[in-house]
Amino acid sequence: MPAIRYPADLPITSRREDILAAIRGHQVVILAGETGSGKTTQLPKMCLEVAGEEMRGKIGCTQPRRVAAMSVSKRVAEELGVQWGREVGCKMRFSDDTGRDTRIKFMTDGILLAEIQSDPMLRSYSMLILDEAHERSLNIDFLLGYLHGLLKKRPDLKLVVTSATIDTEAFSKH
Repeated sequence: MPAIRYPADLPITSRREDILAAIRGHQVVILAGETGSGKTTQLPKMCLEVAGEEMRGKIGCTQPRRVAAMSVSKRVAEELGVQWGREVGCKMRFSDDTGRDTRIKFMTDGILLAEIQSDPMLRSYSMLILDEAHERSLNIDFLLGYLHGLLKKRPDLKLVVTSATIDTEAFSKH
């Protein structure tokens, strides 16, 4: 994997060190930021940076919509300079563009829910990013409740919850 670069013009880039420290130091990180700040494209790269070479599981990134999951996965692969479908891929209903070498896997939140049925401990993941959590769909609500219990059983699993308009205090208490 080539060196990870962050676009200087994105607001999230100026907070990179703070975010990396938060991910390293905590099992759960709640991150709120303006739309367009770079959360969706840069956080998976930051998680990859934290995981380093000894990465044990994939970084799973959920998006509420198929179009977003597909376009963001392609953008992140391009920014990392890797082949889409290998190191960075996307899985949606009827379409799986991931493989053995996939380190960052984008998917709809429905796909992650479906994976819980066959792997209740989500062993293939070392980190999960639930993006757009403010949308508060049934899928997101169920995932947040399920992961709340799973994190107690999997202290090695990290969770990053992001949103443009999230109530960080309420989410942190949960």
